[in-house]
Amino acid sequence: MKITVTFTSQGRILEGGLFLPDKEQPEPTAALLFEGSVTGATSQVTEHLAREICKEGFVCMILDHSYYSDDESAPQPWESPAKRVEDIKAAMHFLQEQGTVDREKIIGVGVSVGAEYMARAIQQTDICQGLVMIEGPNDDSQNLIGHVEIPSIVIEEQHLESTVDQTVIWIRTLLNGQSTRAHRESVHWSAAE
Repeated sequence: MKITVTFTSQGRILEGGLFLPDKEQPEPTAALLFEGSVTGATSQVTEHLAREICKEGFVCMILDHSYYSDDESAPQPWESPAKRVEDIKAAMHFLQEQGTVDREKIIGVGVSVGAEYMARAIQQTDICQGLVMIEGPNDDSQNLIGHVEIPSIVIEEQHLESTVDQTVIWIRTLLNGQSTRAHRESVHWSAAE
């Protein structure tokens, strides 16, 4: 189920799409915050991934950014990387405040160019326990892994369903076996392998 939520970032009211598992969870569950391209096909891919991964029992959130789409002001023809990172951090804080979310099990998911923004936000907070970077054929997310101090993975998005499967497997493995946040895992995992 997808619901529209609002939160504040940089004095602006932003909207997000919060995907909640269909069945009630007996206790707070892990949450994934997705960051993709603001416009174009990647935003559609990001929403599809969030919707499908939610079906596996995770709370998933995608967000609208300052100056885009459903923002309280008219869209602007420019993008500010610093403002976008602040929006991501505000969304992380929003997730921490949700009763359905285990605040110790928040994972960042960056899709395409969103991986860079998510990695920057993660460098500035200690909220996320892991980072999944999903890259398309023209992306180069591998160089970002060395800049975050949490377990991270790069998954090549070649088929959406296998990307969903690989993401879910990695996150479940991380959450079931990871005992410390200080360890960083660097893996390049192709969904085609």
